[in-house]
Amino acid sequence: MIALCHSELSEALEEYRNGKPALYIENGKPEGTAVEMADCLIRILDWFGHEGINPEKIVGVKHHYNLGRPHRHGGKKL
Repeated sequence: MIALCHSELSEALEEYRNGKPALYIENGKPEGTAVEMADCLIRILDWFGHEGINPEKIVGVKHHYNLGRPHRHGGKKL
């Protein structure tokens, strides 16, 4: 599953590096960085469903934890 998500993100990066629009239609098929990111999100949400885990709950738990962390913990830059 992680490798499949990685492949979708790699495709998104390729679209971005090639300067393509976030969304465009080619031969009737949606393409672009946003489409590849959506593919990754679909795979992730499918995994949550398969595992019987509520993604909204997990995101809420993680967000609550992150609220207590200092800004730029570890000095990381975006």
